[in-house]
Amino acid sequence: MTGGARGNDYTPDLRGFIAYLEAEHPEEVVRISAEVDPKFGVSGILHRLEKDEKFPLVIFENVKGSKIPLVANMHAGFERLRYGIGLEDGTIKEFLAECAQREAKPIPPVSVESGPVQEVVVTGDDVDVTELPVCTYHEKDAGAYITAGLALMRDPDTGINNIGIYRHQVHEKNLLGIQVSETADANVIWKKFESRGEPCPIAIIIGHHPAFFIGSLAFSPMDSDELHLAGAMLQRPVPLVPCKTIPLDVPADAEIVLECVTRPGERRKEAPFGEYPGTYGPQRMNPVLEIKAITRRRDALYQNAFVGHADNLLLSGIIRTTFIENTVKIACPTVRKVAVPRSGRFRFMCFIAIRKMMEGESKQAAMAAFVADPFLKFVVVVDEDVDVYNDTEVFHAIATRVRADRDIFMVPYAKGSPLDPASYDPAGGSHLVTKTGIDATRKDNYPDEIYVPGNENIDMAKYIPGYDAGR
Repeated sequence: MTGGARGNDYTPDLRGFIAYLEAEHPEEVVRISAEVDPKFGVSGILHRLEKDEKFPLVIFENVKGSKIPLVANMHAGFERLRYGIGLEDGTIKEFLAECAQREAKPIPPVSVESGPVQEVVVTGDDVDVTELPVCTYHEKDAGAYITAGLALMRDPDTGINNIGIYRHQVHEKNLLGIQVSETADANVIWKKFESRGEPCPIAIIIGHHPAFFIGSLAFSPMDSDELHLAGAMLQRPVPLVPCKTIPLDVPADAEIVLECVTRPGERRKEAPFGEYPGTYGPQRMNPVLEIKAITRRRDALYQNAFVGHADNLLLSGIIRTTFIENTVKIACPTVRKVAVPRSGRFRFMCFIAIRKMMEGESKQAAMAAFVADPFLKFVVVVDEDVDVYNDTEVFHAIATRVRADRDIFMVPYAKGSPLDPASYDPAGGSHLVTKTGIDATRKDNYPDEIYVPGNENIDMAKYIPGYDAGR
């Protein structure tokens, strides 16, 4: 099913998905053959497209200084996320329902002896990450950054694999920086190795199918192996091949893998870097990764993410909602819909629709959402008649159903994102923020609202020829 209605016709990897798009949805893909500079040139084109409300997958075939094509903007359009799990049509709610069903049935990976990701193997002094089309995106970025590398780590105590996307500044041809957020499970794993004075193995996976990203980045407990969730999204076991220099296993059908280890105790200045809130993350003394090997396909594709823009924001925002909803249901079983909207950078705001049964449960729902996702700062709980995917309806509920003195609560000095520009010390990378819950449901003594009976059943095309309800 993955990759569209004819998903079985295409390999379940990055190039297979591109082939599917070019055959079935050619309007989704733009190829650029002219030479483009990786410093501001790639990001400049993507930004101009975004300003024109265009979000195609862009393949840069000729990036200055590299022989490897660059695939960008893969996750900038919801349609491509939907196609990625085999839905030719459907709403965000239907997409999330399908994702939730798959997450509930993880598929373990399978081991294989070899795979295309190791057709070319470079080790030792020959390692040179600058041969990849690594980009510099924003004016004040400290340098070139790998932005869509899926960092795979393994908990030394449990043996469970964890995958997350972290920024990697190119320090030298074989050295990278890494920003591992205090809210990430990877931070716990890295610190376990660091506390023992041992290097932490990290495999950076570059280039794979959207379903692999959706599964790998799904919000889940630390005891969930995200390779199993990736398999669930792909609806097939992920084939794993052993790394050449570190004790990890990586997808055999990825495009590129950087086999790395941290240098215990070593830190280097990293950032500023344009981050998802639309501001620069501050410079910090961050861990250093040494690249032990680069393995790749002979005709590899390099995939990036345009951080702070749709390509980076949309994917992360949508996939958060399933875990949030499941957690909120523990506190409030009558949850109907959950949305993490674009207006909150797909990170900081959450709208929850419930069928309210009693006073007080709206606050319970909000607090559960904060527990589920530490990045959230504002949670608005509304009645089930409010469309949480429509900011106007949510703000109407706030404007007409909130009595601020009783319906708004705050939690100061709470765990949030260290990249939040509204934290207590953004320059220092503080993760402490104030969280705000808003009960925007109708209260017991709420007056009747105006309503026109039967309006929803009127066939407007009968009265206005060619009427399109979607406009």
